[in-house]
Order: sequence, then structure tokens, then C-alpha cells
Amino acid sequence: MNSITDGSCLHHLNYLLEFLAAWEKRPAYLTPMAYQWCSAISEAAGRPDPSEITINLPSQLKFYLRYQMRLRPQDVADFIRDPDGFSEVGPGHDPVRLDTTSHHSRGRPQPLTPPMYAYLLFIALEIGFRHVTPSRDQSVLLLDHTSHHKWVFETAFSSDDDDVIADAVRVWIVSSDSTPLGSCARYLAERMERYTPFSPGLREASIHTIERIWRNELEVSGLDTVRWLNRLNINVDDAVDGDRGGSWARVLVGVMRSPTGLESLPSRHWHLLDELVASKHFLHIEARDMEVMRSLEKAEDWEKLGVWMVVVWSGQPMFESMGGIEEVTLKLLSRRPSAFQRFEDLCKALTCSGWICRAHKGKLQRICDQVRTGQLPV
Repeated sequence: MNSITDGSCLHHLNYLLEFLAAWEKRPAYLTPMAYQWCSAISEAAGRPDPSEITINLPSQLKFYLRYQMRLRPQDVADFIRDPDGFSEVGPGHDPVRLDTTSHHSRGRPQPLTPPMYAYLLFIALEIGFRHVTPSRDQSVLLLDHTSHHKWVFETAFSSDDDDVIADAVRVWIVSSDSTPLGSCARYLAERMERYTPFSPGLREASIHTIERIWRNELEVSGLDTVRWLNRLNINVDDAVDGDRGGSWARVLVGVMRSPTGLESLPSRHWHLLDELVASKHFLHIEARDMEVMRSLEKAEDWEKLGVWMVVVWSGQPMFESMGGIEEVTLKLLSRRPSAFQRFEDLCKALTCSGWICRAHKGKLQRICDQVRTGQLPV
């Protein structure tokens, strides 16, 4: 922490950071430690403009290390990440020349430049978050989010490297009892402007993150959250992986309940929700679900309304919230007869224990019987 603050012996510190970044099975307790390093880096950086922090590793870094920190060329070569150099780490090797013949710079510490701060930040994020997974970390790690971390996210999300961005996204995964400053979707907005698809690592990190924070994100940046979902292009394999179908059903329904999501989510997400409900990932319906129903009916969007009515009928509603769904369901089936089989299958799949649920299923059964006998509204 002191080396980061005053810039002393930074070329020695880097051996430790590079070694930790290369350690594939590093323990989870390094995550909060690395986050503290990020805080120290951001505080020392003084929040420079993120547009100034662009670095093309390793060529630009060699320049800054050689001329800003006054290291010898051979020291610079050692400083840069070098797999061949790491293969020599061990007994008998002294890559930082700490023996009596050391010739490393002992002069006055030189001021660090914005690219150097960014370089240190990216390594610290990699150490702390590259191997984070929800099953191992999210319920046990507590991170102390300070005002300095705004610079951390601004800098990481302005990177051209999806791996760096994914490391920053994973901060939201491990923040179990508190959330970082700002909105993840808003930070990602610049990355979503690019036409290139997310890297596999960024896509996977985003999927896990959305499962955890979508409620907060919708309140803060609804449109950016919808754009984020659209960019990920979630499919049923993503959603049901590791028994996550129920979580993704709740995510999609939650987004569709918002005005932004209702207007902006493409049909593929509605079809995904239909598949999840068909897999018996049922949800409790709410009063505002009736508002979604009426909006889709008014827009005569029979495709999406067909999915939504399956969600409504497959839920466990309060009896008083049922007004109008029978009428709308019959109207839907008169306009879209191909949806009938889906409702009949749902009626067979519903299992009920209470009288409200049995009454609910009975209403759906009567609708199916009415449609089967051709008694549909004109």
C-alpha cells in the first residue's frame, strides 16, 4: 500500500502483482485485499480523466517505465509480464536482483503517470476478480466501497480490453451486502456502443451480475439495463445452467413489468420466458401484471400477450387480482388460435393444494373447454 502511494520500489512490487495474477488457484481472501489496493491506486491517481488513461501493453508501458521511472532496459524487460521469465522463478533465481550485486534504481521516486496507475489497477482487478464465481465467493466476501472506487470503475470500464471490463463487472457479483458506487449498466454503456460482441468472459460475468442486481439497475438505469440484456442474447441453455431457470424467469418478468422493458425487450426474451415457464419455473403474479396485460392487449401484440397470459395463469395469484384475465385470454385465443395448446398443456401441468389455486385452475379449464367447443368471442 505504501509503495503504491509513494511510488517507491514499484518495479519490485510488480513482481509480486504479476506472480499473484499468474496464480490460478489463488485463495478467495485475496479479493478484498486486491480491492484495497485498487482503492489505494485510485486515491493516489487523484482521479485523472479516464479519457487520458489509454495504454497499449506492453509497448507503451516499456516507454513509461524506462523514461518515467528511470529503470535500466534490462529491468524494464523483467518488469513486463513474460511467461518465459516466470518459468525461471524458484530456488537459485533472483529476478529482482535483491542480492548484493543489485543495480536497481535507488533514486528519488518519480511521479506516476495516468497510464501507470491504470496498469497497476488492471493487475489488481485481475488478481482480485478474474477467478471469482458466485458459488464460491458472493455470499462470503464483504467489500468496503469508498468514494475512490468511482475512479476504479470509470477507468476499468473505459478500457478496450474486455477482460479488464469483466474483472470490474465481477465486483458486483461479490458485493453481497452492499453494492459499488454507481450503476454497472451505466458504466457499461460505452462498451455497449461498440458493435463487437462481448468476450466470453465478459458475457459470463454479465449473466451472473444481472441475476444479482437487476432490481437496483432498473431503478437506476432502466434503458441501459435493457440494452445490456439485449447485447447478451441470453438463451435457454444460459438460463437453466446450474438450476438458474427460476432466477432468470424472475429477471425477465421483473424487466417486463417496467415500462422500459415492456417497450424495448425483443421477442426472443419473451420466447425464453415462455420456455422457462414451460419448464415449471412459476412466479407469483402482482397487481401491476394486470397493467402489462392491458398494455399488450391495447397494442394488439398477440405474440407477447400469449406469453404473458401463460405467466399469469401459471402463477399463484390472490383471488381478487384475477379480474379480466378470463376475458383477455378468450380474446387472445380468438385472435391467435395457435396458442391454445400451450394453455391446455399448462392446465394439465398446474398442481394445486389450496382452494384459491384450485379455483384458479378451474377457471383455466373452463376456458380450454370453451375454446375446444368453438365458443369464442367474435
